[in-house]
Amino acid sequence: MAKVSAFVKLTAQPGRRHEMLDALRAMLPVVADEPGTEVYSFHLDQADENVVWVFELYRDTDALDAHSSSDGMKALLGALAGLLADAPTMVFATPSDAKGLAI
Repeated sequence: MAKVSAFVKLTAQPGRRHEMLDALRAMLPVVADEPGTEVYSFHLDQADENVVWVFELYRDTDALDAHSSSDGMKALLGALAGLLADAPTMVFATPSDAKGLAI
């Protein structure tokens, strides 16, 4: 099976990005226990102070499905509900080549 990458754009309500980051950081211990989650990283948008980008890399679609249906993810979605200005934008891809990642 091929690896799966996800690019997620999260837009916080104005001035609430730090709260959104706190909620996201609570997921780090959860994904540390997910053997199929290879990369789970947060990136601050340089042009929009309310946007966080999440990059995720999974061993395969089964690993993505396990992560998506986890209790931790359900808790995160609940925590983000009052912080998001818009619905998340998600793009899924199959990685091709990379430096620094085992593809």
